[in-house]
Amino acid sequence: MDAATIPALFSSLQIPNNHTSVGLSNLISSNSQAKALFHHKRLPDHGWSDLQIQRLLFELSVLDTNCEETVKCQLSSTTPNSGFSHRWTGAGEREGRVYSNLVSQRHYGFGHGIGRSGDVMEAQPKAVGSSALLRLTLRLTLDAVRRGAGLNGNVGKGNQPSGPASFGTLLPVCTGMSMALVLSGLRDRARKMDAVISEEGGNCSTPPDRNIVLWSRIDQKSCYKAILSAGLRCIVLPTRAHPDTDEVSTDLQALKEALDQYGDQILAVLTTTSCFCPRVPDEVDAVAKMIQTWNDGKGGAGISHVINHAYGLQCQATNKLLNRACTIGRVDAIICSTDKNFLVPVGGALI
Repeated sequence: MDAATIPALFSSLQIPNNHTSVGLSNLISSNSQAKALFHHKRLPDHGWSDLQIQRLLFELSVLDTNCEETVKCQLSSTTPNSGFSHRWTGAGEREGRVYSNLVSQRHYGFGHGIGRSGDVMEAQPKAVGSSALLRLTLRLTLDAVRRGAGLNGNVGKGNQPSGPASFGTLLPVCTGMSMALVLSGLRDRARKMDAVISEEGGNCSTPPDRNIVLWSRIDQKSCYKAILSAGLRCIVLPTRAHPDTDEVSTDLQALKEALDQYGDQILAVLTTTSCFCPRVPDEVDAVAKMIQTWNDGKGGAGISHVINHAYGLQCQATNKLLNRACTIGRVDAIICSTDKNFLVPVGGALI
């Protein structure tokens, strides 16, 4: 039911119009807030109640073809005089069938997942509600990162978002696997760009095989495993201890020597902003500047810079460091964990 038809429907039940108008005002207000959310694509100034959130989720799930109510319509259409028209039969390989009612309730009726044919952001024809929810979630998450965490870099023109969180992707996998996917994507991009430069320059030699990742060491295995999972070779860069404290951070001299030694074999440099004591954030601004200087004038894809910002969104000082890195040097991707930064179950990442 919508706000326009409710007065007539309730009037047929002999409910006074003045009573209906009082309740209708709540519905109109809730609808207005939902419209504003889709229009502005930013977090509301005042948080929604659980009931409002659940209502939106159920309304979106109804738009997916696996929705329970849609199935009921299909079953009812086989009954004489049911009043329902038969629209389709779920006979494909991806119909979002869910056997357990408990599982279906936990997911508010959503069953199709996100993406299509290997593209995680592609709209799903059988699940327009899921597609809308994914894109809205991404916009709201990026808004939280820009306005809440301060990862906004330079101020954009007008209302246009700017800085590191201007664009992004949400992935339903952990931080380490997301890192492997990012490195794989950078490798594919580097091959294409280096091949184009080689052809345009009339150079018959084979483009460089960028299969090395320089990793500023942290004593945690996810980054190392991600590099190996992507089929790349990991060169571990030593860290250095601060002369006056027990802090451990980036060895910029070791990075420079590795750049000189491996050159065009390097696909990317992987730095980290959040780890366990006594490790402190890498000097990502100095690293970004060094990589940009190295790439200047060389053509091709150059060396990329990926920052492991797994749980760094909570720290304003670290986010300012990232803003500076993106302003003065090269940063290709920043990888953040959803569970560590947004207190949701493990298994998601924001790139």
